Amino acid sequence: MSDEFEVNSADAGAAKFYPIQASAIKKGGHMLIKGRPCKIENISTSKPGKHGSAKCSFTGIDIFTGKKHEAISPGHANVDAPIVNRKEYQLQYIDDSNFLSLYDEDIGEQIEHIRCPEGDLGDRLKEMLEADKSVMVTVLNSMGEEKVIDCKEDTKQD
Repeated sequence: MSDEFEVNSADAGAAKFYPIQASAIKKGGHMLIKGRPCKIENISTSKPGKHGSAKCSFTGIDIFTGKKHEAISPGHANVDAPIVNRKEYQLQYIDDSNFLSLYDEDIGEQIEHIRCPEGDLGDRLKEMLEADKSVMVTVLNSMGEEKVIDCKEDTKQD
């Protein structure tokens, strides 16, 4: 018997979500609904009845797809809230397969796995890049997914 093994991937073991009491979630906060990270748009709470506790009804919009999701949970129960990070990167170029080449100033590395968004935001990115403007891109990261949510001209001069 051999004690050798092969490791194909490594993970720091960081959690992608954390538990929070349902009654503590506020409008505009984030919550996992059906396994998807959602921004809470509406909350309604029912009064405790004869045989149970107060129920919280949540309506949320998926932060990546824009789809509406609904969930109901007892007010005292724990629900999962995703860890959502927002970070700005400097856009270097857009390659032939429509992936962005972004520069992370914090760690000094190129990031090349984020696809250029469709629609108006993608068109605006391409126009700004073609006009030789320095572009900063805001990326939302949660539950292992990333999405470009905004771009602006970098006015900061080095």
